Amino acid sequence: MIRGNDRDLRIQFSMILLAYVIPFALGWWITAYFLGATLLSVAAAIAMFGLLAGLLLHYVEWHLTARIVWLAGVNAGIALATFVTPPEGHISFMFVAIATGPFVLFSARRSLGWLVGMVFLPVFLWYLSWATDYALLGEFEVTPEAADRVLAPATALTVFATVLFVIGYFVRRANLQADWLLEAQRQAERSSEAKSTLMRSVSHEMLTPLHAISGFAEFLNSDAKARQEIPADTLESYSGQILSSSNALLLIIENIFDFANWTAEDATAETSKVPVLSCLQTVIGRFGSALENKDVSVSNQVDPDLRVEANAVWLASIFKQLLDNAIKFSNPGGVIVIEARSVGDGRVEIMFTDTGPGFPKGAAGTAFVPFDKLGHETGTTSGVGVGLTLAQNFAEAMGGRIEIDDGVTEGARVKVVMTEALGES
Repeated sequence: MIRGNDRDLRIQFSMILLAYVIPFALGWWITAYFLGATLLSVAAAIAMFGLLAGLLLHYVEWHLTARIVWLAGVNAGIALATFVTPPEGHISFMFVAIATGPFVLFSARRSLGWLVGMVFLPVFLWYLSWATDYALLGEFEVTPEAADRVLAPATALTVFATVLFVIGYFVRRANLQADWLLEAQRQAERSSEAKSTLMRSVSHEMLTPLHAISGFAEFLNSDAKARQEIPADTLESYSGQILSSSNALLLIIENIFDFANWTAEDATAETSKVPVLSCLQTVIGRFGSALENKDVSVSNQVDPDLRVEANAVWLASIFKQLLDNAIKFSNPGGVIVIEARSVGDGRVEIMFTDTGPGFPKGAAGTAFVPFDKLGHETGTTSGVGVGLTLAQNFAEAMGGRIEIDDGVTEGARVKVVMTEALGES
């Protein structure tokens, strides 16, 4: 956070520092006026002009130029004031304060040249005033007594106020850095906990199909080594179990990768006019073996002309998650009905209805929480518990949403609401 906003933070402090220093410049001008010091008044006016020019340039967003101009103006004003007043006023000490400003206003990574130059300028001017014994312009406008009684306290006030402001800036940066580190630590802890939860959830779900694949493959391998003839129905059964388990494992792995990568990706994608029926048919074809093994059929009641504004890959992922859940929880011999209709206001509803046990009461509030299996943690139905979470994330990223229909008395109905794509594709 600090690094990303470093430039904005420096600009913000430059504008605050300008507003903070302008009253001091005005106070110096008033002091010079009452002392009758014309050149000191001119010096204060030069500093004031530089500060006001800096504000104006910040207003038109010429931020780098603004910082350079007002620092140069203040340096010029202090230099003139130093050369027209006695050393007892200690005005040259203000070069110390102005030399700390560039560390606040310029980044060593982006503007190293200006940082070095704007630090060197007041140091050089201070050395020049010291080397010439503060008499570069001849006689002083103010007596040593007046300089000691009036200008010295004003100088001390200006220097201390400016230095304290710079210290405050670095304290503020330190606090922001501490907040950033604390937030980073919290995010790391949340990420670690999410990974632990994911591994706990995944371990059993991955081992089940892996054991099935390994077991049936071992049976086939043993019979082959024994040169035993394997009946066609046995071969079909074993290979079917291996294929079913491998598909289940593939879906689990895909969900793991999708869930792990989601937060790292930019949750925006290019959309197009996607035919709902075509996208559904592609997804349904992928579940052919699962539907056959479960003896579940799909009634696809979608208008072939219906289109939604979506990312085709993300929409297919939503359909994959919802159809996978419907198949897993449907009773053998059941029917999954998929309907889609335009509901006005430029929206389309796509509904998945199955003949399974349905959602528990109150599930609408927790169904989209990652790893929440809605009471099926100890059941025989496989799954990591992130399918609905992923589907909702994809839908929301495309301006849609997923809802659970609580009005269904038998089975479960999940509704996908998307933006309708009108006109030619």
